[in-house]
Order: sequence, then structure tokens, then C-alpha cells
Amino acid sequence: MENINLIITLVVMVFMMVSFVIQKWSYGLTAMTCIIALALTGVVDVKTAFSGFSNTTTILIATMMVIAGAIGKTSLIQRVRSAMAKAQGKSGILLILLVCAFTALLTQLMGQTAVMAIMLMFIQTMDDDSELCQSRLLFLCATTICTWFGRFPIGMGAALPLTSNAYYEGLVGGNSEYLLGVFDFLKVGLLPSIVGTLYCLFAWKLIPKQKIDTSAIDLGAAGQGGKSTMSKTHELLVYVGFLATIVGFFFSNQLGNLVYLIPAIVIIVFAFTGVMSTRDILGGLASDMVFMVAGVLVFSTALSQSGAGEFVGNLVLKMLGENPSGLLVTVVFVLVAAILTTFMSNTGTSAILTPIAASTAIAGGMDPRAVVSLVFCGSCLAIGFPTGCAAATVAYAVGRFNPIKTLKFTLPYVLIMIVTLIISANIFFPVYG
Repeated sequence: MENINLIITLVVMVFMMVSFVIQKWSYGLTAMTCIIALALTGVVDVKTAFSGFSNTTTILIATMMVIAGAIGKTSLIQRVRSAMAKAQGKSGILLILLVCAFTALLTQLMGQTAVMAIMLMFIQTMDDDSELCQSRLLFLCATTICTWFGRFPIGMGAALPLTSNAYYEGLVGGNSEYLLGVFDFLKVGLLPSIVGTLYCLFAWKLIPKQKIDTSAIDLGAAGQGGKSTMSKTHELLVYVGFLATIVGFFFSNQLGNLVYLIPAIVIIVFAFTGVMSTRDILGGLASDMVFMVAGVLVFSTALSQSGAGEFVGNLVLKMLGENPSGLLVTVVFVLVAAILTTFMSNTGTSAILTPIAASTAIAGGMDPRAVVSLVFCGSCLAIGFPTGCAAATVAYAVGRFNPIKTLKFTLPYVLIMIVTLIISANIFFPVYG
């Protein structure tokens, strides 16, 4: 019976991987389909199949998505755009530094498409006849998003480490010693982000000069420029609620499980005070991301209970050779993540590789946090092809870039980021402790 469960789980895992790659169905639908299949075949019971929705990780991610959406509707975004307008008189490295800084800031507050839409409106007002033309600046914005995505525990960034935990916590039995904290992506990613930004400052001339075509893509509501329709009172409530949530994360060790209640309380206040409508709140709480996380949480448990996780981990270890070094394991997974995310989304790449990476680390007696953090950070390096992420899609479409011609900029960037990521991860999370 155990062998049958193992085989069924592996088949479901293959389906999940293929579905995430071809992106024909949403991630949430794929995850739920896998969980229902596991329940119907008896690999997990019905109670376990739906336990992901009551998991504190899922609840925190759902509530943080609502709060992040509220921040995106405030005048903060308009203020950032006004500050960017003052940079138009600058030139050279200073201008690039300002553009990268604004982009990195916005990346912590909202989705990639919204950031690209705001930056595009700013870039369009600039001179297009100089070496630092509009298309080059736009591509630098997309690269900056990939460089700084998920680094700070702000907005959705606070939930990203918890999302990665959801992908493999069932494999470690919920042992907090092997789970990521909200600041761990910042620890591992800060040095590479700084190095990647420095690369952009001095290597921007490697980006081909193009003429942008704003009709090439529909930015939808993201192209509205971040104008706020909130009253000052509502904006103040959003800022206070956001600050309370972030402070709660800082004192998570002292607060314990109470930290999960803070964003939920903030949302309730938003609802009663009219900051957000019930429809908007429910839309965030029932998003595709939430269904995906709830499903993958249960799937990681199925990997552990069926023995499939151990099987996959041992299989990868055999492929890496007897007693592989921690360096080899980290190099392999960050390379695979960087390559895979070139052709599919960050979310799909991370969801596919994280359980496999964690299984491999656990089977080899390693600290799974090292490889898991590298998988996430490697999956952010999605600038080499239009399908990598939303930022890349906008940059390639509007800038009409040829992926082959951009290789002279993107390939060194990815290689430099990989090297610094490996160094940083092994400093903070030595693979063998």
C-alpha cells in the first residue's frame, strides 16, 4: 500500500510540475486538483486535504495580500511618482541610481506590472536621443525588480518566506529550526541585490538601444498612475495598520501565534471603517495564490507521509554523486532555478523546486534553509526571456527587445547574481551547519 501511495504521489507531482510549466491552468486550480486526486486515491484523508486553508501560513499570506492591496491604493504611490519627476534633470549614473532606487522601493509595495506601468510613465517623459535612452531605462527597471523582489519583509514581501515554508514544512514536520524567518530572504539576498544594482550602474550600455512601443502591451488598471481615491483618514488607517503589522513581525518571537492575528485585525478595521469594501477584501482572501499555497502545503505533507519526498531526495543525491558537497548542492539548485525561471514564472519555479530541494537537503543531512532560500532567490532572476516574469514581459514587449541580443547584458548579470547568492547563502545558512 505504501508503494502505491508513493507512486500516486510521484505521478501527482509530475502533473503539478508540468501544469506549472505550461501555465494552461491557474496555479490554484492545479494545486487543488492535485489535492483532490490525493484524497480520492486515499493518499491523504479528506480532513488533511483541506487542512491547508486553516494553516496559519495560508491565513497570513491571504491577509497580507489584502493589506498590500490597500497600500497600492494610497497616495504614497503618487508621491513616489512626483519624487521621480524631480530626477528628470539628472543624468548618467546618478539618474540610473535614482531610477533603480525608486523601482526597488515600489517593488516592495506592489505587483510587478504596476511598478513597470508607473516607471514607464516616468521614462516616457525623458529624452530618447541620448545613450541612456528610454528602452534601456525600462530594461533596467525590469532588472531592478528581479534584483530586489521579496528582499524586505514589507507587504507581500513579509509573506514570501512563509510561502516557501509552505512548500516544504510538511517534510520537516513543522520543525521551526529548519523553516525560514521573515528576514531570511533579506539576509541571503541583500549582498546579491547590492552587487546586481552596481552591475546595472556600470553595465547598462550592454543593453541594446531600441525605440519603445507602448501599444505593444495592455497595462490595464496598473497604468492608471497610482492615483489615490482614498480620504486622508482612510489613508492614515492604512499606514497605521501596515506599520502595526510590520512591528508585529519584528516582535514575532515575543508575540508567538498572536502575530497571525494582527493583519486579520487590521483587515477587520479596514472593513468596518470603509477603507476597503467587503468585495475587495474577499477578492484578496480568495485569490489564486491563497488556493495554491493551501494546496501545496497539503502536498508537502503527502510527500512526507508517502515517502515520496525521501525517494526524490535520495534520487537527486545519487545523481549528484556519493556524499556531494554542500557547495555542489547549492550550485545545482540555484542554477536550475535560474534556468527554469527564464521560461516560466517565479511562483511556478519556486513551487516546483522547493519541495525537491528541501527533500534533497534533508536526505543528505543538510540545512534545507540554504537550498530553499537559493531556489527562491534564483527564481527571481527571470530577466533573460519575456516569459520569466511580468516585469520581463513588459520590458521585452514595450522595448521590442530580442532575447538573444540582450544576452550580453542578462547572462553576466545572472552569473554574477548566482555566485553572490551562493556565497551569501553559505554565510548565513552553512549547508552542513
